[in-house]
Amino acid sequence: MSSESIIQQGYDNGSATTVSGNVTSTNTAGASVYISPIVLDFFLTFNLLICGNIVGLLGISGNIINIIVFYKQGYEDSVNITLTALAVSDIGALVFVLMVIVMINPWFLNVDVSIVHIDVATMLAFYPHNYFIRVCGFITAFASCERCLCVLVPLKVKQIVTKRFSLLVNVFIFIVMLLDLFPVYYVVYLDWTFIPNQNKSLIASNYRQNPFAILRYTYFVTEIFVPYFTFFVIILSNVIIGLKLNARSQWLNSVSHTNNKKDNAVSNREKRVVLMLIVVSVIFIVCLIPQSAILTALIQVQDLGSGGRYFDVSMLCYSISYLMEAVCSSVNILVYYKMSSKYRKTLCRFFKCYY
Repeated sequence: MSSESIIQQGYDNGSATTVSGNVTSTNTAGASVYISPIVLDFFLTFNLLICGNIVGLLGISGNIINIIVFYKQGYEDSVNITLTALAVSDIGALVFVLMVIVMINPWFLNVDVSIVHIDVATMLAFYPHNYFIRVCGFITAFASCERCLCVLVPLKVKQIVTKRFSLLVNVFIFIVMLLDLFPVYYVVYLDWTFIPNQNKSLIASNYRQNPFAILRYTYFVTEIFVPYFTFFVIILSNVIIGLKLNARSQWLNSVSHTNNKKDNAVSNREKRVVLMLIVVSVIFIVCLIPQSAILTALIQVQDLGSGGRYFDVSMLCYSISYLMEAVCSSVNILVYYKMSSKYRKTLCRFFKCYY
């Protein structure tokens, strides 16, 4: 379910990719099974019921609430612009992950329709989902850099990161990351394809001549470099923030001979900021690492790709990673509510809950 699996030529042990002119279709009927079909069906169905119906729908609702709250607060603070953009990208990621989960679910796979289910799910949902996940990564990295500047140059950050600058950066991220989709949709397309073993034509993935020259490079950039680069930026920014705030807290303690209560309050606020940054960073990285690991493994083991002998292993891993990605895109409302008194007050006013 990636461009790596699309460009592979074929497999042994009964699973093969048939190439005819500019048409490719995958036959997975003879693929070796390394995961019990019952186990795989259980996880895929579990994803549909839990990830799809509960986590996904609650996450979409939560991110809509986030957008409303940040709109109510206003966009005088550039951070609200970034968090709104993050909520929009989270909604996109959740919508398309729900589409993937539905289209690869055993109930849907058993429906007799004239499509190759994996091919259609990949083109219509998997790649758009990846796009929004990459956007989430870059927006989170930008937010981390913005907070890092607040700590390093607190007196100049308002001049550097203005509302206009923040808006332009977030819009730029959404537009530039469309380049992630262009190579695949240029090389690969859906069309009617004759499947010999089924003796009928189905809508399946087709590719233009010589796609390998494009996909071998774009796969490395979009599926390997981009996610690990965003992880690196997020970790580095938060390490700098933690060290700087810790050094500032120690300095305040060393020079505070009077008004200890005020200094302790400052120190406690800084600790809460550090804790919130750690929570946000850990949630994002932990929940996104499984997908990055799968896409990295596809480079070394092509049989993990669509039609390969180990594709059932990939499906099991994807079912876990989809759940974690849905959680990642859904829990921000809980983090904001728990750690931001301003967010809580705005949310309570919105629901007319006074306390």
